[in-house]
Amino acid sequence: RGRERITLYANRGCRFSISAFSVTVESDPQLQEDLESLTEEFRLEQGRNLRTGVIYNQQEAERGIREFIRFWEREGYLFASAKPSLNPDFESCTTELNISINPGERVIVSEQLFPGLERNDPEFLRRISGVRAGDVITLQKLRNARLNIENTGLFQSVNDISIIKAGDEFSLLYDLEERRTNSFDLLFGYVPEPDGSSNFIGSGDLILRNVFFQGSRLDVSFERLSQFVTKLDAGYESIYIGSTPFGAGMRFSFEQQDTLYQIRNIRLNGRYRLSSSTNLIGTLRQEVSASGTVPAEFQRVFDANSFFTGLGIEFRETDRLLNPSRGFMFRMLAETGFKRIGDPRIANYTDRNRWSQQEIELTARAFISPFSRQVVSPSVNGYIMISPEYTESDFNRFGGARSFRGYREDQFQSARMVWGDTEYRYLLDRLSYAFVFGAVGYYERPELIFERGLNIGTQSELLYSYGLGLSYATPLGIMQFTYALSRDDDFSNGKIHVGITANL
Repeated sequence: RGRERITLYANRGCRFSISAFSVTVESDPQLQEDLESLTEEFRLEQGRNLRTGVIYNQQEAERGIREFIRFWEREGYLFASAKPSLNPDFESCTTELNISINPGERVIVSEQLFPGLERNDPEFLRRISGVRAGDVITLQKLRNARLNIENTGLFQSVNDISIIKAGDEFSLLYDLEERRTNSFDLLFGYVPEPDGSSNFIGSGDLILRNVFFQGSRLDVSFERLSQFVTKLDAGYESIYIGSTPFGAGMRFSFEQQDTLYQIRNIRLNGRYRLSSSTNLIGTLRQEVSASGTVPAEFQRVFDANSFFTGLGIEFRETDRLLNPSRGFMFRMLAETGFKRIGDPRIANYTDRNRWSQQEIELTARAFISPFSRQVVSPSVNGYIMISPEYTESDFNRFGGARSFRGYREDQFQSARMVWGDTEYRYLLDRLSYAFVFGAVGYYERPELIFERGLNIGTQSELLYSYGLGLSYATPLGIMQFTYALSRDDDFSNGKIHVGITANL
C-alpha cells in the first residue's frame, strides 16, 4: 500500500449579524397587554446586547435568555421558560433572532404548610414569614421568608421552600428541622498563670425558648473567671410583638470583683425589623457601680449611676443558622449618656461629679466557602469609650475562649480596641468541623482618675495568638475543644478549653 496524501479545506463561512430581533410571548389573551409591556421593558434593558446590527453571539444570546427568565421571575412568573430561534440568510450573512417566551402561571400563594412541627406553632411561623395569602411570590420573597424563619433561632435547618399546586391554587411547603426548644452550654478552661500556677475557669449558659410567647427567649449566663471574679447575665426578649415587626426585651448583668467593687447593669432593648435580615435596635441602660471600703491605693471605681441611650443595627444573612458556610453577620451599637458620681471621695481627684460619655461597639463575621467542605471565616471586633475621666467600670474587658483566644479570661481592659481573627474550617459534616485560627489585635487603656500623678499614662499593646480546635456533634450535643497560644506562650503552655452545647 502506497502513501496517500489527504488535503482538508475549511471555510469559516458567514459571521452573522442580527438583522431583526423580536420577542414573542405565549400567553392567555387576557394577559397579553400586561405581558407585552413587560416584554418591552425587558427589551430596553437588553438593548445593548440583543439588537439589530450587532454580531450574533451565542453566549450573549444565552445570557440574555437567562436574564429574561430572571426578569419574569421577579414579576412572579416562577415557571417561565424561553427558547431562541434563528432564521439565517447565508447570502447577506444576517440572521433574524426571535426569543419565544412561555411565562407560565403567575404564582399567587393561597396557603403556607409546615408539616411535622412538634415544638412550634404554625400560625406564629405564618405570621413572621412575611408572606400573606394573595401575595405574588417571587424568588426574593421566598428568600426573605426562609431568612425570617431561620433568624428566629428555633430551627436547626431551614431548607429551600417548595411550591406545590393543587387545582388552581399554589401553596408554600416548608422543609424545617426543629431544634430542641431549650439548650445548656458549659465551658471549662485550663489557663496557666504567668507565675507558673494554674487556674481553672468555667461558665454556663441556659437558654429557654418560647417562654410565655412564641419566638421569645430567656437566657441566663454564669461565669467564674477566677476565684475573685464572678459574672451573672440574664435576659428575656420577644422578637415579635403580635403581628408587628417590633420586638422588645430586658437584660440584667452583675459583676463582682472580689471586695473591691461590683457593677450592675439594667438594659431595656427594642427592635424594629427593617427586612428579613436587618434589625434596627434601640436601648436604654442604667449602670450602677459600688465601690468597697478599701484604701485609696486600691480604689478602682466610684459609687456612681450612669444612664445611656443607644441606637444600633443588626444584620444576619447566612445559608444556615448552625455552622454556616456562606454569609455575613454584623452588629453595631452606639450609646451616649452621662455618669453621675455620688461618692464623696471624688473631691480628692476633681471638682466635677458628673460627665458625659459615648460608647461604640462593633462586631462582624463573614463565611466564605472557596472549595467543597472548606470554610474561611474572618471576623473583626471594635470598641471605643470616650470620656473625660475613666474608672474600671468604663472599660471593655476582653480575652479568653469567648473573645480573644489564647489569653486569659478578661485579661485586658480597654477604652479603645480592635481585634480580628480568621478561622479556616474543614467541615466533617453539617454540624462538625476541625479548625485552625490566627488572631491579631491592638488596645489602649487610659490611666484611671485614681492613677494621676503616678506616671502610668496610657497603656497600649499589640496582641496576637493562634491555635486549633474541633467542634463535633455527638448524641449529647456539640462538643468543642480549643488549644490556643498567645504571643508569649510556648507550645507546651497553651490555654485549653472544653465545652458542650446540649439540647434539653
